[in-house]
Amino acid sequence: MGTISTRYNQSFDLLTRAKVQPLPNAATAAKDGEAVDVKAKIAEARKAAEGLVATSFIKPILSQVRESNNAPPPFGPTSAEKQFGSLLDNELADEIARASQFPIVDRLVKQFTQHLPQQEPTTSVDLNA
Repeated sequence: MGTISTRYNQSFDLLTRAKVQPLPNAATAAKDGEAVDVKAKIAEARKAAEGLVATSFIKPILSQVRESNNAPPPFGPTSAEKQFGSLLDNELADEIARASQFPIVDRLVKQFTQHLPQQEPTTSVDLNA
């Protein structure tokens, strides 16, 4: 149970940094004429949102599925699998959150980065030319 609260605190810290710290930087950069590294802030917000989704939604489901395995000894989990199962759940939850296109992650990123200056549109390349 300690690893869940530790991972939750880490995700919360990342979310706090992604949401609270950039606001003064973006405001002062706009005044001073400095460029704000918007892409880096968005990447940091995405990492925090993925961590929050992994810890809050995916990890509990994986843990519940793992705990519900009550198969007899030849087919059931060994003591090592029981001991290190939560570590595997953490890594698997992180990988699922990174690899999947969860709309909630996109929504959290949008919400956390709404205070950043608008990105200039990138030039697109016409592949048909």
